[in-house]
Formats: sequence, structure tokens, C-alpha cells
Amino acid sequence: MFNKIIVGFDGSEGSREALARAVDLVKLRPLTILWVAYVNEDVLGEESAYSSQPLVASPNLTDMSTAPPEALDNSPLQLAREYAIQMTDLIQTQFDKHQIQGQIVAIDGHPAKALSDLAKQEQADAILVGNSGKSGFQKFFVGSVSEKLVKDAPCTVIVVK
Repeated sequence: MFNKIIVGFDGSEGSREALARAVDLVKLRPLTILWVAYVNEDVLGEESAYSSQPLVASPNLTDMSTAPPEALDNSPLQLAREYAIQMTDLIQTQFDKHQIQGQIVAIDGHPAKALSDLAKQEQADAILVGNSGKSGFQKFFVGSVSEKLVKDAPCTVIVVK
């Protein structure tokens, strides 16, 4: 069975289903460590990075909170901060609703690489992601995160539909 699970979460219906299945697994096996990772693709460079601190305390968000309020109005930093708060709230609501513990982390980079790197670094047993539902030209040109994870992840990948 899985001892450490990572869920890739972006707020989409597919990621919500992946989180729901992970919650089911944790309820069946309460000692399972659950990480829910939201990925910020809007970073420069190829390296992925994450904070193992709760999302609201990640270094990027701490830095943003020290900026003067007028510097944050409609800025990319403000938008990123609002998105991070929204993701945290969505995830924490599920934790609270089902009375489970989990860790919420923010990762910067391409989702497939970032989630794969996190799984390797944290020695996760499984990554759960939702199916994006991409098809046709969109899938041809950008591919899918789940497809890339299945090929490159260091652990089991479960694609939830």
C-alpha cells in the first residue's frame, strides 16, 4: 500500500477528483502521509522548487506579504498570492471536511517535472493527478501533465478520471 502520496492540485475538476480519491485512501489507511501540491508555472528557469512549509508560509508568499500594499494591487505578485490563498482554502476545506491531516505545498515550475522532482525528493510512493480532458490539437502541442508524469515519475502515478 502507499505510505506517502502526493496529489497534484490546480483547482480543476480533475484535480478535485484526485484529491477526493487521495482522501479516501488516507481514510482507509490513516498513517498515510498526504501532500497536496499546487504548481505555479509562472516562474523563470527550468528548475523546480518547493517549500515544505504550509503554503501560506512559503518563502515566496512571505516575501509578497512584506511588499507595500500599493505594489501588490493587480500585480503578478498579488495575483499569485490570491491564487495561492484560493488553492489553500480549497484544499484545507477538504482536509477539514473529512477530518484528515495533510500538508499543502507550493511548487514552482512545469507541473510534471515539479511533481516528479517532489516525489523523488520526498520518496513518495504515488502521485495522484486528475485527467485534464485535453484532446486534439491542444494535446498534440502541449501534451498532458499526467502523460508526462506516467513516463518520468519515480513512483506510481494514478490518473483519476
